[in-house]
Amino acid sequence: MYKIGLIGCGGISPAHIEGYLAIPERVKITAICDILQSALDKTTEKIGPVDRYDSYDEMITRADIDAVDIMLPHDLHKDAIVKAANSGKHILCEKPLCISLEQADEITEAVESNGITLMCAHNQVFSPCIQEAKRRLVAGELGEIFQIRTCDCFQLNPIFDFGWRKHLAMAGGGELIDTGYHPSYMLMHLTGSKPVAVTAMLGKYLHKKIEGEDCANVLVRFANGSVGMIYTSWAWEWPEGHNQFHVIGEKGQMYGRGSRFAVKLLGEEPVETELPKRHEFHAEIDHFIQCLETNSVPVQSHIEGIDVLKIILSAYKSVKTNTIVTL
Repeated sequence: MYKIGLIGCGGISPAHIEGYLAIPERVKITAICDILQSALDKTTEKIGPVDRYDSYDEMITRADIDAVDIMLPHDLHKDAIVKAANSGKHILCEKPLCISLEQADEITEAVESNGITLMCAHNQVFSPCIQEAKRRLVAGELGEIFQIRTCDCFQLNPIFDFGWRKHLAMAGGGELIDTGYHPSYMLMHLTGSKPVAVTAMLGKYLHKKIEGEDCANVLVRFANGSVGMIYTSWAWEWPEGHNQFHVIGEKGQMYGRGSRFAVKLLGEEPVETELPKRHEFHAEIDHFIQCLETNSVPVQSHIEGIDVLKIILSAYKSVKTNTIVTL
């Protein structure tokens, strides 16, 4: 039985909590931390009495926990990760891993020197269609991969309160490093190769009061020669006809969204399948605990998290310099 401490009890925490509650025989939340009393109250209403803290430093050093689940504003991730790792706690961290490569270096040192498990909470990796596509791509069903496109878009109300997300210093960017992180890690996961060059165009159409962008289009060249495209926005709803992912290879193509998966081999008609539905956050939490139980490496460790961050930071640099950025 693994004991978990939650660091941050904000908007994303209920999804994580449901994942832990789904496997009560293997894991238990024993401590929670937030600076807001109301957030602590709401969380205890859901999970019952637990140790409560308003400082994660105190929780990490005093609470009876084996691992922490970090759900803080982006700029606080690095500090919490390093302190938890140095205290020998395993870590699940919401995206992004951190907001600079200097912070990434500190995280790498803390995680690897202490021998702890860190998993990036990349929930869409556990989408049924993404998992099916990954399985088939690894098996070589499409042969050489030419191009992959990933997408995540939704329209936020123009009067939406972005809170800390409106500030570049706290968020590390705008939409791309937040919601755009999902199609970025999906792209990396499906490509299975290191990014070598990035170029991008950003926009701010609907949300003028935030300091960062509200949409992004990113092109990525990978070491294996494939080209990736990231299409993401807070300014418009999901575009009709777009899939969560679309892969084109020498033998055909694959595409889908959620539990819908399709493959079209060259010269054949498309074959569409409705996969068994799976709760992404339940699957994410289950995988994290399984990695702790078996001492295995998560599907998305700090290494993958840093590669995703490199794509995003290179995209921002590309816009500033009006160049293609080589990694």
